[in-house]
Amino acid sequence: MGLFTGDFYSESLAMTTQLRVIFPELSNDVTPVFSGEPMVLYLLHGLSANSGEWTRFSKIEYYAKKYNFIIVMPEVQRSFYCDSVSGPRYFTYIADELPKICEKWFRFDSSRENTFIAGESMGGYGAVKVGLNRPERFSGIASLSGVLNYPRLARQVMSGQWPDLLPQELRALHGAAGLPSEEEDVISLVCQQAGNPQRPRLIQLCGTSDFLYEDNQTFRRAAEAAGYGHIYLEAPGDHEWPYWDKAIQYAFQFFRNMDMKNTPIY
Repeated sequence: MGLFTGDFYSESLAMTTQLRVIFPELSNDVTPVFSGEPMVLYLLHGLSANSGEWTRFSKIEYYAKKYNFIIVMPEVQRSFYCDSVSGPRYFTYIADELPKICEKWFRFDSSRENTFIAGESMGGYGAVKVGLNRPERFSGIASLSGVLNYPRLARQVMSGQWPDLLPQELRALHGAAGLPSEEEDVISLVCQQAGNPQRPRLIQLCGTSDFLYEDNQTFRRAAEAAGYGHIYLEAPGDHEWPYWDKAIQYAFQFFRNMDMKNTPIY
């Protein structure tokens, strides 16, 4: 694979940030399922990680060539893909600035039908939020064990019930109360977008032993009640890479309109 890592200045963030991009180059190590112009996937990282986690902990380079995708992996720190009230604008960066930068620098096909977004955990939340807020830009969305009931998690954090995230971090993002607004709630957003004929296709995946499983069920029920028409898949698995490494393959198959029941998992 061609794996490129670079640093550049972002106007939305008002600082230098890092970006990794995988290109499915020609080689003899993988037999691709698809050929021709590659599709583009913006692949988002989780809370405690960075832009390198997918290349470190999964076979994403192999899948990039197998399914013929360019993979764009940005860096967002612990931002929950939000425009902070007192800091960097990570939502604006991912949703608006980064696609323009990639189109200018890499000159790949950025048409809606060729562009997708996915992520795991915090990145699953970010993918749903960005994708549903920019339906004109993304054809499909995949959430892998996503934080899909962010307001409930934020309330836990602010009451000291979730030690992986500090209350002051959420205050920096959302203000003194530390609680996200309705615009940051993807359950509200999926209901709002359900009637949009141009809504992106959406697949939601979660392991049955995941600590976010019940939150994923809440999102699932809301999307189904609203008539969004999304796909939900679950399987044995926890909030960890052995599950996500399989789940991302289903996302690729979904984006490629493949038979997910009978297509092999590599």
